[in-house]
Amino acid sequence: MNNADPPRLYVHSLESARLGDGLGDGLGASVLRSLSKRAVLLSRSGDMVIVDSMPDSAWLEFLGSIGIDHGEIHVAVGTGETLIDRMLSDETLISDIESRFDVLEPYMGGDQVQQLAQAIHAQANVPDTPLLNRLNLKSNLCPILGHAGLPTIPTTIASRTDALSTAKHMFHEYGSVMVRSDLSIGGLGVWAITSDADLDALSDGIAQARSSRLFVLQPLLDVTGSPNAQYEIRRDAPRFLGISSQTMTQSFAFGGNDYPSPQPDDRIRTQADTIAHWLHNAGYRGMVGIDFIISPNQGVFIVEINPRVNTSTFPLLLKDRLGASAFRLITGISTPGIDGHAGIMDLIGEDRLYHPSRGAGVVPLMIPSVDRAVLDVMIFGSQLEQVAELSDDLLIQFDGIGSEAQAAGGQS
Repeated sequence: MNNADPPRLYVHSLESARLGDGLGDGLGASVLRSLSKRAVLLSRSGDMVIVDSMPDSAWLEFLGSIGIDHGEIHVAVGTGETLIDRMLSDETLISDIESRFDVLEPYMGGDQVQQLAQAIHAQANVPDTPLLNRLNLKSNLCPILGHAGLPTIPTTIASRTDALSTAKHMFHEYGSVMVRSDLSIGGLGVWAITSDADLDALSDGIAQARSSRLFVLQPLLDVTGSPNAQYEIRRDAPRFLGISSQTMTQSFAFGGNDYPSPQPDDRIRTQADTIAHWLHNAGYRGMVGIDFIISPNQGVFIVEINPRVNTSTFPLLLKDRLGASAFRLITGISTPGIDGHAGIMDLIGEDRLYHPSRGAGVVPLMIPSVDRAVLDVMIFGSQLEQVAELSDDLLIQFDGIGSEAQAAGGQS
């Protein structure tokens, strides 16, 4: 996306069906509402962003002060469970945007997105629903990789009925097992089995799944790195955005990214390009993230194809607009008792916030709210070492706030 592109309509919404089986309930309604607001960061002057509620004015003022020009922001006031539901029931909004935008940029494709695109006579920058569904189901990954001639991890697909017994068998065979729900998001529906206690947790998780749900089981490999490659699959060709190194929590939830990846490996780009061109030829359009693991003994493997805007998409695109060469994305920083961007700016401090004259600093990505007391930030700079120093300094500041809250009886 650049200034030469036609005006775009950004609608970052997630259909409730995409969460699936209660395994995505931990994302919370506040996270889903935040999806629409952070889309502001991808927009440019002339675009429009539809949101659930107006973003914090202090955040928008800050973005303007650092040269991030964004599109017009409009709140959908209709009724319905999802943002697109509310848009479609808002006749005034639909009338206003009908035929104004050639391109609809959603968070992820799906039937609702196609319905909205038809209603406003726009082309949705997404794959068709059958291809999207194929990519979203993790049980399809090995066949896709095999068809592309790429290496795969030994994989067993089990039904809800057989998943626990299969995990127990593989645990005794391999000593550790990775289990993923066929449909999951945000690190939910993922279990690393290294003990009998982990098997008990898996049993509880499986109980939440619908009877038709499948599970993907693989030996748990030793991992020294988890790179992520990003592309925008355009109509003419895939556009490579970059490779960053992911930080994963102990529960295998996403924790952030470093760019450029400190673990360069030609095999990552080669495999990623292969999948990007396969997706293009299959008719895929829009953003996609490709997750890898690097195993010191077994090699480099693709472990997920994420057919949507990824959290790391934001700093990858913003670094070019800010003229930065490196970034660190940090998610889930605890911010007890702080609501809104003004309080966050005060806590971060003027000397840590991004400023064009320094070419470095912090840009908040997702702002804490009353029902979600965590912060996601992007830290930009000229080198990863500079970004790491800024990151360490920032986390010391927030660790102090969390400690004060715990001492006062709060939760960090």
